[in-house]
Amino acid sequence: MATATDAFRVTLPDPLIDLFGKRIGDLPAAELKDGLLDSSVAEQYDGVRADSGEAQAVLKRLRDLLDNEHGDGFAVLEIAPLFDYYGIDDAQKAATVILSWLATPLRAFDKWPLWKPIGTNLAIDPMRATGSGYNPLHIDVVNATQPPDYSALLCVRPDPRGQGYSLVSQLRRAVERLSDDERALLAEAVYADGAFYALTGVGDDYNPFPVLDGLPLAEGFVRFTAKMLPDMDLSDPHTSAARALERELIAEQQRFRLDSGDLIIVNQHLCVHGREPLGPEQEYVPEEYRRLLWQMFLRSAKAAC
Repeated sequence: MATATDAFRVTLPDPLIDLFGKRIGDLPAAELKDGLLDSSVAEQYDGVRADSGEAQAVLKRLRDLLDNEHGDGFAVLEIAPLFDYYGIDDAQKAATVILSWLATPLRAFDKWPLWKPIGTNLAIDPMRATGSGYNPLHIDVVNATQPPDYSALLCVRPDPRGQGYSLVSQLRRAVERLSDDERALLAEAVYADGAFYALTGVGDDYNPFPVLDGLPLAEGFVRFTAKMLPDMDLSDPHTSAARALERELIAEQQRFRLDSGDLIIVNQHLCVHGREPLGPEQEYVPEEYRRLLWQMFLRSAKAAC
């Protein structure tokens, strides 16, 4: 297993931090229209970028990391100084502003807020995705006709037990290492992962679906989630093909710790993400100290909606 280096990390320059301090209070809240950030709000957010050479440099670096088809398809933006200087609410707003420069913030589910809190639910089976156990590699909203183009997770509090490392792996390179027969099986629409309802901005429920949809990179996805594998028939060759893809992803995955103020952004056309198990005895950690992330999705202007 590879351990990621600092190459994927992007720091905020001091002038940009200062600019947010001056501008954040005057910027509107993130109002939504049909699940997407309202265009008039997005225009005001983009004004911060237009007024700052440092902001434009940060955006270019993020695009270089996220959108290069030969790259890894993820980045970690360090916004901890915004937490320290301006407080958690303004830091969240600033994160929304920065993400809006990349693509349009999206609320995928009607019942969710724009930033969905992801805590540590100890009532969940510890081996399932949302509890304290291993969260296997996946893209988010895999079973919608148009998954989000980017998934973003802002770490508010890391695991106080020092574990729960994040995992990422590049999808397209893993697919290239498969055999022709395995790719042919993955291109058949026989895979499923539950059902979603009350969707906004991600199309309709899509079950069953192909893992490989054959579309151009900017439009298509490798619709992989290891969460679907336990329910699949072990004797089915489609299961073997999906397991082969999982093995290739795990073989090249990178792992790293998210600290408070780390914002990981994943291009879902290129990259899957997941998480190692949290540290032991989470039940003895007071809820207000347990690991907490906020999640947001983004829709690219270039993608079909």
